[in-house]
Amino acid sequence: MKQQWNWLRGTMVPALPSPRLTADISETAGGDAYVIEIPIPGLKPDEIVIEATSDTLTVSTEPQQAEADSGQRYIQREQPVRALSRLLEFPEEIDTDNVKAAQENGMLRIRVPKAAAAPRKVIRVAQSA
Repeated sequence: MKQQWNWLRGTMVPALPSPRLTADISETAGGDAYVIEIPIPGLKPDEIVIEATSDTLTVSTEPQQAEADSGQRYIQREQPVRALSRLLEFPEEIDTDNVKAAQENGMLRIRVPKAAAAPRKVIRVAQSA
């Protein structure tokens, strides 16, 4: 009976999602860009990689391990140092040449402009001679 219970308990426990960066995404007041805010406490700018395609943005972290001989001895360690990433998809094309990122107070802020739509153009039909 005990073996059956362990098997049943194992099937009822939901799988946890893999760790990933959390993000808040908003649109600017004028609607010309998206703003993404990602908490990145303790990371340096050179430990963050941002890649953009025409409709996606991938943010990855590559934290450097603390030196083992720093003399620090942890009693408890709850903040694991591991690489994380996040793929963000946009409903329309983005301007990859003008994506800007800044880090302030442990928050990564990325401004992602929307690709400029070609303005409406009226084509005149020429009369053949």
